[in-house]
Amino acid sequence: MPLHTMPGQEGSRNAAKSHFRPKQRISHTKSRNGCYTCKLRRVKCDEVRPVCGACLIRGDDCVYPSPGDTRGQRRRQRPGSRERPSSESIHFQARNDTQEVHFCPLNFNLTAPEDPQNVSIQRESSLNMSDLNLLQHFILHTSKKMTLHKIKMVAWERGILDLAAANDFLMHLVLALAGIDILTTRDGHDGNIQTFSDPSISWSPRLHSIMEHHQLGLAGLQEALCAPAEPNAEALLAGSMLVVGFAFASLGIKDPNPSMGTFQNSSHGSPSAFPSQAPLQIQWLHLVRGVTCILSQFWSTLRRCRLRSLLFFNNANDDWKLCETELRSGVALNQNIQSKRLRKFATGANRALTDLRDICVDLRHSRNFEESSDGLLLNATPRSEQSGYAGGRISLSACEQVIGVVEDLYMRILYVLQMKPLNSQSPSDLEIQIDLEDAAISAWPHRLPEEFIATLDSHGNVDTLFGVSLTILAHLYSTIAIFEDIWYLGKTCDAEIYKINTLIHGLGDEELIRLMEWPVDIIE
Repeated sequence: MPLHTMPGQEGSRNAAKSHFRPKQRISHTKSRNGCYTCKLRRVKCDEVRPVCGACLIRGDDCVYPSPGDTRGQRRRQRPGSRERPSSESIHFQARNDTQEVHFCPLNFNLTAPEDPQNVSIQRESSLNMSDLNLLQHFILHTSKKMTLHKIKMVAWERGILDLAAANDFLMHLVLALAGIDILTTRDGHDGNIQTFSDPSISWSPRLHSIMEHHQLGLAGLQEALCAPAEPNAEALLAGSMLVVGFAFASLGIKDPNPSMGTFQNSSHGSPSAFPSQAPLQIQWLHLVRGVTCILSQFWSTLRRCRLRSLLFFNNANDDWKLCETELRSGVALNQNIQSKRLRKFATGANRALTDLRDICVDLRHSRNFEESSDGLLLNATPRSEQSGYAGGRISLSACEQVIGVVEDLYMRILYVLQMKPLNSQSPSDLEIQIDLEDAAISAWPHRLPEEFIATLDSHGNVDTLFGVSLTILAHLYSTIAIFEDIWYLGKTCDAEIYKINTLIHGLGDEELIRLMEWPVDIIE
C-alpha cells in the first residue's frame, strides 16, 4: 500500500524549503600559480618557493609550473577541464628541473705536471697510495672539523663516509676536500712550504691531483642527477655539502708555482702578498648556487634522511627584527669576546651598512645613470670590450638588492653577539661561533641575483658601479672572515678582500677607498 503525504506534513516541508539557504564559501583570492601537489589535493597554495607551507608540513614533493605555463596553456594541453596532474607527472617535472643543473669545475689555470703518471686518477674504484693517504686524513681530521656542532659532526664522520663507500663520485669529492684541507691548513708564516700547522701532516698532495678528483666528482654528481632511475637524494646531499666545502676552501688557494707544482698559501699575509694581476675568484659562486638547486628539488626526502641535521639552522631567521632598534643603535660589546675580528665587526657593522646605503643614494642622483624601460637605473657609461650583463648596462637596483642581503646577514650576526653566553666566565669564542654557524651566514651566495654575479664575471674597464659591486662583495666576504674556528671559512677569503682593495685603489674613487677600509681592517 503506497504511503501518502499528509497535508500538514507537506506544509511544514515547504516552509523548511523556504528557509533553506545554500552554504556559501568564504570569498578569498584564488591561488592561480600554486604548486601541482596543492592543485591535486584541491587546497589553496601559499605559493612560497621552493616549498610551499602545505607541502612542507605534509612532507610532500612541491613542484611549481614553469613561469611561462599560463592557465590557458594548461587548459589547451589537457583536454579535460577537471584533469589534475598525477603524482608520476609531478615527479617527472621535478626530475626535468633537476637535470637542468650544470656544474662548472673550478679552474686554477694549472700547468701540466712534469710527472703526470703520479697524479693521474684511476676511474675505477681502486685507490692508489696517495688516495689512501687522503682518505685517512679525511677520516682522522677533515671530517672532525667541518662543523662545530656535535650532532652535525656525526653526519660528516659516519653518514657521508658510508655513502662515499658506495658511490665513486662521492669518494672523489671526499678525497678532493681532504686534499684542499691539507693545502690550506699549512702554516706559511716562516716561508717554508713544508711546515704545517698540524704536526700530523707529514706530506703534501699535488694540486693537480686534487683538482682532478674535484672534476671527476662533479662529473659523477651530474651523471647521478641525469640517471634514468630515481636518484639517491641522500647521496646528492652528501655531494652538495662536499662541493660547498671545497668551493669555500678554494678561496684560500693562490696560483700554484708552475716550476714546483706545489701550493703557495694565501690564507695569511699582507696586501703585498697578493699581486694586483691575480684574478678574482668568482667561479665558486656559480658552483655553490648550482648545488643549492639540488636541495630544493628533493627537500621532502632530505628532511628525513640520515644527513638531515646538516639542513637545519636554528638562528637562520628574522628574529633580529624583534630588537632591530636596539641593534641599530649600537651593540654593547661582550667583553668575553676574544676574537679581534668579531670585536671589530661588532663595533663597525652599522656604520658600514650606512655607508653602503649612502653611496647607492648618491649614485641614484648621479648624472651617469639613466632609467630603463622597466624603471631600473642603469649605468649610462659604456664599458669597452666586456661580456658583462646585458652588454654592460648594469642595474643599480641589483646592487641595492644585494645590500639588503648584507644588511640581513649583519643584523643576524649582531643579534647572535647579543646572546648571553651559557658560561660567562669562559674566555673561548666557541659558543659564539656555534651560534653564528647556526645562523647560516655562509649561505648568502644563493641569495645573490644573477645579474649581480654576471657583473662580477664581466671583463673590461672598471667603472664606478662595478667598483660598488666589488665593494659590496668585500663586505659579504667579511661575514665569512669572522668564522676563525672553521677551517674552510675564516681566513680563506682574506686574499679576495685584498684583491678587491687593490682594484678599488686602482679605480681612484675616494669614497669607495674609504668604504674598503673597514673590511680590510677586520682581517688585518
